[in-house]
Amino acid sequence: MDIGSMSMAMSQNSLKTAVSLSLMKIQMNTSKEMATGMNDMIKNMAVDPVRGQKIDVKA
Repeated sequence: MDIGSMSMAMSQNSLKTAVSLSLMKIQMNTSKEMATGMNDMIKNMAVDPVRGQKIDVKA
């Protein structure tokens, strides 16, 4: 393997690594935003405090 092809291979590997890291950061940010949205949605849900306190066991 000559110097030129080795340099190209190293450059391509470096680019692949940079792209992978960039996509991973985007995915992590998206997941964080989704989790925040889910938490907000759960906090804003209307909950009936009486529901579930009595059980009707008649068949």
